[in-house]
Amino acid sequence: MSAESPLFTPEQEKALRAWTRRYPEPRMGLVSALRDVQRWHRWIGPGAELFVADIFAVPLDWVHGLVTFYPHFTTKPSGKHRICVCRNLSCHMRGAPAVLRRLRAKLGVDEGEPTPDGLFSYEAVECLGLCDHAPALAIDDLPVGAADADLLDKAIDEVRAGRPVPEAPLAAAPSGPAEGAKLLTGRFGERELHRLEVYRRFGGYSALEKAARMRPEEITAEVKKSNLRGLGGAGFPTGMKWETVPPKSRRKEPHYLVVNADESEPGCYKDRVLMERNPHALIEGTAIAARAVDADGLFVFIRGEYARQKRILEEAACEARAAGLIGQDIFILQGANAYISGCDTALLETMEGRKAWPRQPPPFPTVSGVFGHPTVVNNVETIMMVPAVLRDGGEAFARLGAARSGGTCVYSVSGDVERPGIYEFPMGAPLPDLLRAAGGVRGGRKLKAVIPGGTSTPVVTAEEAAKLRMDFDGLRAAGSFLGAGGLVVLDETADMVDVLHVIERFLWHESCGQCTPCREGSGWVTRILARILEGKGGARDPANLARASENITGRVICALGDTVGMVAKAMLDKFPEDFQKRVHG
Repeated sequence: MSAESPLFTPEQEKALRAWTRRYPEPRMGLVSALRDVQRWHRWIGPGAELFVADIFAVPLDWVHGLVTFYPHFTTKPSGKHRICVCRNLSCHMRGAPAVLRRLRAKLGVDEGEPTPDGLFSYEAVECLGLCDHAPALAIDDLPVGAADADLLDKAIDEVRAGRPVPEAPLAAAPSGPAEGAKLLTGRFGERELHRLEVYRRFGGYSALEKAARMRPEEITAEVKKSNLRGLGGAGFPTGMKWETVPPKSRRKEPHYLVVNADESEPGCYKDRVLMERNPHALIEGTAIAARAVDADGLFVFIRGEYARQKRILEEAACEARAAGLIGQDIFILQGANAYISGCDTALLETMEGRKAWPRQPPPFPTVSGVFGHPTVVNNVETIMMVPAVLRDGGEAFARLGAARSGGTCVYSVSGDVERPGIYEFPMGAPLPDLLRAAGGVRGGRKLKAVIPGGTSTPVVTAEEAAKLRMDFDGLRAAGSFLGAGGLVVLDETADMVDVLHVIERFLWHESCGQCTPCREGSGWVTRILARILEGKGGARDPANLARASENITGRVICALGDTVGMVAKAMLDKFPEDFQKRVHG
């Protein structure tokens, strides 16, 4: 194909070619280049695919695979402005189906179709990371807020008039425990905390200055003393992970550090709030961790829907670099709205310009990560805790939390509570304390259940919740997981068949398709639940659900497939009456 294309202006061609030079490896810019094409054309057609394949020197089927894999891309024209309504659990419970019906009536087109003037299209999406604004509304990946009729009309009218998308205000942290237990959110009352001068006023970058006087192994030792564990879901000890990176004296190749900001678990949105309110804590923590693992390249991989957080983080990184506080560039890459990219090895595949198919370890990323080089992947909150560890000392950090989980955790709380929001408590805090901080169950109703770590974690009953402590080991002993600390609260009116259907539909939609048990099993489970909800369920359906769950769990590469089985089994075991009531009328 010719190196020139009539599909793009000279300026657009220049911008696309620039992505091949933006990062250490050209293909790292491939997903971002396709995001530009989607934004300019409102879809990605065969000619555009061919041109992008040409400039990145990859086969055409490679690019077509990306376009048809990632939900951000469309293969037919969408509206200039894409309106997204979350249909996942917290938003579903707060009326997302009614919002979609309102949009259809207001715009006069079906979901996914552009309006006659080409200005708008709308779609239901699986998660926007805005569970505290349920039912969540976003336009062009910018958060608008909870979609009541007035907000919906105002947002559409503003954009139609040519004015910017009316973004929701920055989130604030509601009240919680004493300030001493708030390592990341204690200064949220400062409206300008995201600015460098304000962050430094409260001791910001002092931990990095201390780290500069320490040897890398001393930093790692302090983190090990702290009992800091990975706060993105796995809970693996952070210092131990850093120690698994092979020394450069043995393998002379670059080391990479990747911050996983692809927070896509329904019920979890704390990273969104932390990045928009306290971005310099992430920049400082990244610089300290980079020194500990001798990283040559620093990356933050942020989910596609977090356009505002990406902008705030880029501004903070520029401030820190201009002030001479960090010596390395921090490359910020943006995904394309796929939940599976949050899995560490699938994230690395996305960074390499591939479909987000999780890898089968070993080797683990610390040995063979981005383009085969040793790569440490830590989540946002984990990295943000590192300055607190160095500032206060590892032992003091450990004392603040539970026996094997040091420090605090920022919990996202949504669902049937009076005050959805993020709440920072010491690791091991009683779950009832979190519920009280969130104002208790909405409307004074009784608690029925809690999903404690995002919708991929098994449900616990109200009786179990009354005795739970929120740390990795406490929840594992109760048969569930802390996950990423996303609590979804369900009151006595919740229909667990409906709840499970929403969760399984999400997993089916987001399955990467690599493993047959997950790809097919998630669909079977979703269809059985849909049939039950339609009043067509049979007496054998609960047993069929249980059998499908057993045949998926443990037979897949990543945790998504295991989740399909685990969450269904927990619902069936703990709330059998909800299922029996449905199948027997």
